[in-house]
Amino acid sequence: MTVFDQVAQLSADNFPQFTAIFGEDEAVISELKTQVLDKVNFDPSDLSQSYFDLSATDADLALEELESLPFFGDKMLVVFENLWDLTTAKKSVFTDKQIARLENFLDNPLASTTVIFIFHGKLDGKRRIVKKLKKRALELDATELKIPELTKYFVSSSGLKPAIIALIIEKSNANFAIVKQNIELVRTYAQDREVTAADVEAAVPKSLSDNIFDLTDLILKQQLVKARSLVSDLVLQGEDEIKLLAILTNNFRLYYQIKLLLDKHYNDRQIIEFLKINPFRLKFLMAPARMMTKDFISQALTQLIDTDFKIKTGQADKKLLLDLTLIRLSGIK
Repeated sequence: MTVFDQVAQLSADNFPQFTAIFGEDEAVISELKTQVLDKVNFDPSDLSQSYFDLSATDADLALEELESLPFFGDKMLVVFENLWDLTTAKKSVFTDKQIARLENFLDNPLASTTVIFIFHGKLDGKRRIVKKLKKRALELDATELKIPELTKYFVSSSGLKPAIIALIIEKSNANFAIVKQNIELVRTYAQDREVTAADVEAAVPKSLSDNIFDLTDLILKQQLVKARSLVSDLVLQGEDEIKLLAILTNNFRLYYQIKLLLDKHYNDRQIIEFLKINPFRLKFLMAPARMMTKDFISQALTQLIDTDFKIKTGQADKKLLLDLTLIRLSGIK
């Protein structure tokens, strides 16, 4: 069960008295905040509901609101965000006396008050007040979602086909915020018709994986100048040579595996099942794999692995070694 499955089970009628959203994935925190506030029908104009950004609000005023009986209606909702004191961040917005007041509220909460805490970071589990909060609160941990979890969530929330979501996730480097943004891009591009893989390719900006496929194609075509230029552009964009080398090496391993499976007369479906690979990614890998001989792939892998070893053992500058590798790969017959 993902953290979003937890939220899906909530409603205004069964909402817990205390909820704590916390974690280090800001995109997931933002989405959780939106969904949770929607569940409680949060409305800033509702006088029975209060939101306090504690990094910019008087702490005593916020605590007074928390400790007060509801004046407008039978229930009160209070939202505290950026209460840094309870996280591992070395920042604080409460004094010791104010922390004691909050702790006293946790010990003796008003039955009429619902409280939502939104923390940006990890909770400091060593603190007594945090231990009390965790005992009372529904914990919504905003950790980075794994690819199957991302797929499940966005298929459910977007209504797009799993294969399309899988392709968007791959092209978004499995980053929650970028996946969400790219789904909107694709929807806008496709307008009212069903989204296709071609729409994703056309609308979503090239990912690092896409650029590595382009790099492989340039190497195969022995277009060394363009290959070196592409690597330079990626480095200027902030990509590290070691990361580029690792992805390139992984691609060549996949080429070799695909080549072996093709020799055994595996069809596309069997290759997908055997390698546990995205069907759209296989489409990009299949054509180069068919073009290359096993001897070429073997030599390329040997060169890539040797370069990785030399970089990690400090035998030469990584930029120089990667550049030499591109020259050697382009020269393999």
